[in-house]
Amino acid sequence: MNENISVFLTCSASFVLSLCVFAVAPKILNRLSKQYGQLEPDIRIYVDSCFKSGVINVFIGSVGVYAFVFDPELYPRRVRYNSLPLRHGVAVYLGYTIADVFLMLRHKPLFSTVYLVHHFVGTLTGLAGTIYTSVPWIGSAFLFYEASTPFANLRVVLGKCGWKQTRLYTVNGLLLITVFFLCRVAIIPVYWRTVYLLYTDGSFPQIDAFVYYLMLYGRVVFDILNVYWFSLMIKAFFAMFVWA
Repeated sequence: MNENISVFLTCSASFVLSLCVFAVAPKILNRLSKQYGQLEPDIRIYVDSCFKSGVINVFIGSVGVYAFVFDPELYPRRVRYNSLPLRHGVAVYLGYTIADVFLMLRHKPLFSTVYLVHHFVGTLTGLAGTIYTSVPWIGSAFLFYEASTPFANLRVVLGKCGWKQTRLYTVNGLLLITVFFLCRVAIIPVYWRTVYLLYTDGSFPQIDAFVYYLMLYGRVVFDILNVYWFSLMIKAFFAMFVWA
């Protein structure tokens, strides 16, 4: 099978699977939690979406960690390399993101201007990562983000379904702050140092234009959002463990 067709099929399968997980989430959560059935309909839709995102992002985050940390071929200053595992991982992310936008536009409780901007840039990033093969480390750095997403979604599900006072909720919250910092905040100077080294190497002209603009400007959007979200987590942490 042609690799581009296989990547497209992966993206399509991710889109369908995301919608399917969202559809079956109420049945699963009803079995796991009595409190879920007592939630208002709008809140249940939000919890269903978080459940769906958590399930799908376990796979996406795993691919991101593997590509970013363990794949020796995806070193930072490599200008061109066709990594099929990475492209398929990005294709899963792209399908999931498009499904998220679809659900956001269909269900009013899921709509958020901030997340719409985030998903718009994410969709462009997904397209770049599936179509082009220039600077694959940049793609792996974007995908690396998603290792923290399951913890964020699990926190919502646990909180809304009656497990907020459990040890699991507390441990998950601590893991969320730690993994989010490592995957989304601590990586910021590493990322921009790599971009600077690509510039000093004279590699910029070899980078596909679509990837080039997302590498610079798309990343700025994500970095601002990630620093903002991390600041909210720190405030919540201090409110729970320090100021309480």
